[in-house]
Amino acid sequence: MRGQRKTASLLLKAALCLALSVLWLPVGAGAATQDQVNEVRQLLEEYHISKPTDDKLSDSGIEAMIDALGDPYTQYFSPEELQSFSNAINQSFVGIGIVMSQDDGIVYLEDVVPDSPAFKAGLMPGDALVSIDGELTAGKTIDAIQIMAAGAEGTVVNIGVKRGMVKLQFLVARTAVQLPVATSKLMGSGVGYLRLDSFSADAGAKFKSQLQSLEGKGMSSLIVDLRGNGGGYVDQAQQIAALFVKDGILAHVSDRDGKDAPIELHGVSRSYPVYILVDGGSASATELLSGALQEYGIAKLVGTKTYGKGVIQQLIPVESGGTLKVTVQEYTTPGGKKVDKVGLTPDVTVTGGLQQLLAAYRLAGGGDVRLTVGRGALVVNGIRTADSGSVIKKNGVWYISSKLGAVASESKLSYDAKARQIVLVKDGITHRLAASDSHVIVKNGVSYIDVRLLSKWFANLTWAAVGDGTVTLYDTAA
Repeated sequence: MRGQRKTASLLLKAALCLALSVLWLPVGAGAATQDQVNEVRQLLEEYHISKPTDDKLSDSGIEAMIDALGDPYTQYFSPEELQSFSNAINQSFVGIGIVMSQDDGIVYLEDVVPDSPAFKAGLMPGDALVSIDGELTAGKTIDAIQIMAAGAEGTVVNIGVKRGMVKLQFLVARTAVQLPVATSKLMGSGVGYLRLDSFSADAGAKFKSQLQSLEGKGMSSLIVDLRGNGGGYVDQAQQIAALFVKDGILAHVSDRDGKDAPIELHGVSRSYPVYILVDGGSASATELLSGALQEYGIAKLVGTKTYGKGVIQQLIPVESGGTLKVTVQEYTTPGGKKVDKVGLTPDVTVTGGLQQLLAAYRLAGGGDVRLTVGRGALVVNGIRTADSGSVIKKNGVWYISSKLGAVASESKLSYDAKARQIVLVKDGITHRLAASDSHVIVKNGVSYIDVRLLSKWFANLTWAAVGDGTVTLYDTAA
């Protein structure tokens, strides 16, 4: 009978899985029926990769049995928990569709989800949040504001913002919001950027659509951003890999008996170079896809070491109630490299989100860079990310963080503690600036440099400021 159960094979989101123990209360001994306890025990013994014995699972409670496995990815879900879990992987939530960031104590709309209630109501990225249902948001954290804005589907919330010097009010209905799983943009010089946030049930189709759109616009090289992508469905990683691999395998997959069942790929090849951005939040299906494309020489990984989750789960219905998510297999790369608790090592190691993006852009053949910073966001050639505290205006003069200045000017930043000087080096030329200099502001331990001075030092760097509280830096390629 159990061989006929309908299961879903998953490389589940590592970060999400770890958070579930806090966000959701699993069914324990006090809530589960004896039938559920017995059936879960039987399923764990039958499916879990560690082959647990009845002695190991002797505790009478479901939660205790799962804890005994020492496996953070095996869990029991009630129907409501399963729905929430599915919604998270598929990027579906109840809300109004805004992304917030905080800059110098002010909370801004860092982004507005396309076609969301907030988008349709007229809210815009860069709006400064003032109030929610008449309650002022000043001095509150983003977490506190999220609680203020939360509510049941179908209800309405009054969002007050400041846009420039004008205060505006928007009545926005809370509805089911589908976050975009895949987004793309041409960054310039023929470099395409494709961001994938989750290996959701339709990630393969969404990725392919964005890829074809970029190709139709004349893309000559591709950056795939998988930073913070914790995984999802195995078959979606397989579909995406087949867009780049004509014939091969995605990974070797072994079950509890050590039997290898390779995941085969029969797709197409592409002629342009590919660069994949990864970090410590890149896990599971992200590692499955990235490891294969790296080993086949199709893509170079840029960023930092990945999370290291090389096991696969299945969702198995519990006939007496609920669903069991259980680890059933481990995978290795096509070349046999272990991923679980090891991770993938980038071809080019770069720390810092902006530095990683610009490094990939340069490697992909990118030229001029346009970087706009302020009002809670940092926009690089149209790619928008959250930012906090990178720009200050004082007495009519704009200052940018020394770290951002170094990235924008493509110089190397250091600090001479003995001389108490900020040091910027480029092309063998060294520029020194005392921390007490009038061209420097130090705030909360962060140094900011007069953007006029940076532009004077570095011929490739020009700038412009506008009245909305943002500064745009132009880095002209040599």
